[in-house]
Amino acid sequence: MKGKLIAVVVLSFLSTSLFAQDEKKYGETEEEQVECKKNLSLYKEFYDQKAYKEAKTPLMNAIEICPTSSKNMYIRGVNIYEHFVEKADKEGMAEMKAAYVDTLMMIYDKRIEAFGQRGYVLGRKGTDLLRHGSKEDYQEAYDILTEAYELRGNEMQPGALAAYYQSAYQLAARKQLPVEDLLALYPKLDAVVKANQGGKYEKAYNSAGKQLDKIFSAVASCEDLVNIYTPKFEENKQDTAVLEQIVNLFDKKSCTDEELYLLASVELDKMKPSADSKYGIGVGYLKKEEYTKAIDYLSKAVEKLEDNEKLLKAYEYIARAQNKQSNYPAAKQAALKMLEIDDSNGTAYLLIGDAYFYGSKSVGENVCEKAGGLWAAIPKYNRAASLDPSLKETAGKKIGYVKAQFPKKEDCFFHNMTEGQEYKVGGWINETVSVQVK
Repeated sequence: MKGKLIAVVVLSFLSTSLFAQDEKKYGETEEEQVECKKNLSLYKEFYDQKAYKEAKTPLMNAIEICPTSSKNMYIRGVNIYEHFVEKADKEGMAEMKAAYVDTLMMIYDKRIEAFGQRGYVLGRKGTDLLRHGSKEDYQEAYDILTEAYELRGNEMQPGALAAYYQSAYQLAARKQLPVEDLLALYPKLDAVVKANQGGKYEKAYNSAGKQLDKIFSAVASCEDLVNIYTPKFEENKQDTAVLEQIVNLFDKKSCTDEELYLLASVELDKMKPSADSKYGIGVGYLKKEEYTKAIDYLSKAVEKLEDNEKLLKAYEYIARAQNKQSNYPAAKQAALKMLEIDDSNGTAYLLIGDAYFYGSKSVGENVCEKAGGLWAAIPKYNRAASLDPSLKETAGKKIGYVKAQFPKKEDCFFHNMTEGQEYKVGGWINETVSVQVK
């Protein structure tokens, strides 16, 4: 009985202690606690009614009296002051808007003091400062978002990610940030987008990625990249981070025909051989029309490439190089690999059409049979155009070239082949087609 009594006393003490600790968040004294709860109740009631003007004073009182009482108080406070910022902006009240923006920033700072999550909250703070602030605030927004990125890394919010690059762009446009810094920031932020593929917020990160791409594409020319990164390359040939940055940037910007791209890829392959480094070398040699070397390196790359987009491109380059080398069966095989990755890829069908067109004479015994590749090419070109409207003009021209080389009616008749007749093209082409003549 005595033991039970002690247990009850202990539980009662713990309950009272926990209650007292919980009450502390509302203020140090009973008077503060009463005042805090009153202001919390008032601002919340006005907030729910969207009576933001009336909610302002009790909100700020609550933040002052009991800053650790509620995280939602700060979240709703941001919503309240964003309303006033937008209203002042619409009414052309610049000074009033600036004052509201200052209060908005203060609410974010108070939230960090009370509840931490510094990196996350700074991401939101910097984004809102960029959105609602003036041109004079670009530097501060950039600094805030830089710290947010350093703290959050791959967990930086997609909206903050886009705002960070936008702030860097605004500074670079005003010559307050070196263009080199803007370009160098891109692959870091792009890596965050890639790290979140397959995650819960993939769609939002992809949207942010498109904004990054838009800015990067508008700013960087191949000439800019060469001018900026040539000295960097010469000074850092042993630095794999610099080499990877050069290769990735040049690849993203389609500057792969630049000599620096090949040089950086070769050095990277020496220091840190990988599928990506071999891909870079292969693409570099392709642009230099050194097709044998291009095929060799790209063939090694496809064995280990994990990025489907890059893998698709590698097979496309192999197919193009094989066509240039007149190895049409191999070109077809590479294009078929493209279709295994993306069965709606129009370029793959275009490349198969090219292989059939250029390699048609390698199959068949006579002038009419050797036209089998021509007949087989046309459906591939048509398929390419139907899948990818951007290829329509190119495919149409190729079809015109093919038709110009059709055999004459009498030549086919001599070999017992008539127009419209079904014909099986043998060998590596292996397609069933209809005989067509001039």
